Amino acid sequence: MKASLWKWVAGLVGVSLLLSACGGNAPATSAVPGGTSGVNENRATQSFSVSGDVTVTIDTYNGDIKVKAGANDQVQVEVVKHGGGTSDAQTKADLDNIQLSLTQTSSNVKLIATHQGQAPVNSAVSFIVTMPAGSTVVASADNGSIAVDGVSGDITAVMGNGNVTVSNAGQGDLSAKATNGNVTLSGTSVASLKASTSNGDVSFAGSIAAGKAANRIDVGNGNADVTLPASGQFGIDALTSNGKVTSDFVLQGDTSPTAIKGTLGAAPTFNLTVRVKNGAITLKKS
Repeated sequence: MKASLWKWVAGLVGVSLLLSACGGNAPATSAVPGGTSGVNENRATQSFSVSGDVTVTIDTYNGDIKVKAGANDQVQVEVVKHGGGTSDAQTKADLDNIQLSLTQTSSNVKLIATHQGQAPVNSAVSFIVTMPAGSTVVASADNGSIAVDGVSGDITAVMGNGNVTVSNAGQGDLSAKATNGNVTLSGTSVASLKASTSNGDVSFAGSIAAGKAANRIDVGNGNADVTLPASGQFGIDALTSNGKVTSDFVLQGDTSPTAIKGTLGAAPTFNLTVRVKNGAITLKKS
């Protein structure tokens, strides 16, 4: 048999052995959006029994955090680990470098994801959490996104690179911050409001409870959009360094193309300060 034919037969045998070795027990793989296909992925779930409202702390070095309201007696967690790297071997090995700490102490549940050494490209841990509606959530991520829906307790969300979205908040203190990303918030009778981003837009739609809280929105490069009830009574101090301020409300006080400082109604129930460096400020009626 000619040498070239021997090489061809040997190649077929090698491929056959490789396919046989990979059959049946191959690790699950999933492509990270915008990343390398074939990234190895591990999923796990865990439940914590709780009594009453709790504080749930969630922190990841890279990945998405999604929180929603659920049963009053449980905190349910789904964790998705994505191995990172530039080859299948690297992404598989990276799963061992991802460290998870899922703990409960009394009324505190902590969900922490860290990485040993420098995390390679696409390495990430995402959390999907269901918790009692009246509980407190503290969520932070270096890269990814944070989304919280239907939580009426205190909410704190801190994002490095990515967007923060809080929907249907209520009664609790609402604080959201991004370095590079949009901050989009909505809620009813939130006890206090603090929102900021260095690069991106901030929007709030809803109502703020009566009180003396220092409600404030800060934007570096981007726009601020505030929608409040048409029947509300409040004080507003809005200023942009480079941009324009527009309002659907007829306020009593000082106004200019770049600033509004005044009140609406005879008995304002809360005050809101808005500061933008480069961008527009828009006040709307709901």
